[in-house]
Amino acid sequence: MDIFPLLVLLLSCMIQEVGAEMKLSPEELTVLRGEEAQFTCSTSNIQWAVMIWQLNQIPVLTISNETGVLPFANPDVSAEKSPDSPGDWVFSLKNTQRDNQGQVTCDLQDIDRRTASLSVQEKGSVKVFGDNELVLKGQSAVFECQAAGWYPEPSLQWKVDDKLVSQGEYNISSEESGKGLFTVTSYHSVTAAKSSHVDCLASVSALTTPLKSSVRLTVESGPQEAIWFSQSGSGGGSVAEAIGGQFNPGYSSDGPTDAVYNELFIETGRKMDFATFTKVPDVVSSSSWSLPSESQTQASLSEESSQNVRRITTV
Repeated sequence: MDIFPLLVLLLSCMIQEVGAEMKLSPEELTVLRGEEAQFTCSTSNIQWAVMIWQLNQIPVLTISNETGVLPFANPDVSAEKSPDSPGDWVFSLKNTQRDNQGQVTCDLQDIDRRTASLSVQEKGSVKVFGDNELVLKGQSAVFECQAAGWYPEPSLQWKVDDKLVSQGEYNISSEESGKGLFTVTSYHSVTAAKSSHVDCLASVSALTTPLKSSVRLTVESGPQEAIWFSQSGSGGGSVAEAIGGQFNPGYSSDGPTDAVYNELFIETGRKMDFATFTKVPDVVSSSSWSLPSESQTQASLSEESSQNVRRITTV
């Protein structure tokens, strides 16, 4: 009986069994630049002699099963036995950079190897431009948000009073710089219904909480009440004087004082109300109600014929 094929088959089964006992976790890891990345290499095979950790196929750390971690030159890498399982080794990469992105490999020399994926993202800034907005109710306010210095391209969202705005209600444009960083810009138009907080949020998958920039939208109900006064048949209007909010309906410009009327236009926002009234005729104010004598009447008429004198009684 030929024993050689049997030995090959047995060895192949042993290698597959050992390989099945080796594990590298997590299989995929995403961190922000500057954060620490950790991977755990575990195996139940106690016969291994040397474990080599590689970054993008470049050896960075060597571990002996007998003596432990061998001296290494890179201060950002380290390894230690897992406190939960003595057969597992935890590899740490501190202060991760964009060029660390790629493959992380645990190689059990002459036994098996496993490879995981490392992604390094960049957190930029986010800002809503412009000061707090003050608009009239029903008008539109346009806000601009810019998320700059991100990798990869960040997601951007708007919120009004903590409610997400549908993506169909704002536009987004993106550009990439020479360093591979992205800047995303968005414009959002808000129809003023009530005073609100307007937030712009930017994020990448490695961020647990999005970055946020906020402004305040203050809504006024309308302009202050405006009053116009015009005399019928005058061919033009003049602004009536208001004192303490009281309007004197007995006021009139020079002209006929009988059977004429004036119109008071009061406009608030877009609504116009009209009030008509009969003018109060000029009367002479006196402390007594005795009729003037004939001579006084003639003198008064003579005086009015030479000079137009008006006397107004405040009602």
